[in-house]
Amino acid sequence: MAPGYKKSQKLQKNNENAASSLNTLVIQAADETCVNEENLLAELDSLKEEEKQLLIEKRQVLDTLDQLQSKLDSIADKKSRFMAEMEKTLSAKQQKRTHESNHKLFSIITWGPSWTDGLVFTVMAENDVWAKEIVRQWLNSNGRENHRIDKVLGLLSRDVRAIVNVGAKLLAA
Repeated sequence: MAPGYKKSQKLQKNNENAASSLNTLVIQAADETCVNEENLLAELDSLKEEEKQLLIEKRQVLDTLDQLQSKLDSIADKKSRFMAEMEKTLSAKQQKRTHESNHKLFSIITWGPSWTDGLVFTVMAENDVWAKEIVRQWLNSNGRENHRIDKVLGLLSRDVRAIVNVGAKLLAA
């Protein structure tokens, strides 16, 4: 055998080994690519399934929120109707209190310069101070500024402030 032939055979064998190694690498790379593609597809399917599950849960949460909002709206509506009713009731009570204020009936006795010049007033007012004040105004406007208030007697409750009666004091003989 010729030395060139041996070299050529050796080269051919090396080429075959290289080709075989290359084929093995290509097959391994192809196998790894297939495995990677299968893994990626499996992971993609897993992600799609997880996404579906999350969308279902999101829909449930949104439905729950809608139900809660509906309940809150119902409660707010009932509350506003209740508050309006309470406001009406309180307003009516306040008007009733205004109309039925706590006035009292007073009997006020006055004396003038002479001891036979006394007057008896029946007055409705909030209190004895107002009763005295209204009698004092009457006395001043009727030329009796020199009369003094002798007695103030509270009689009973009423709902207006006014002089009900003015009369002369009768003296026992």
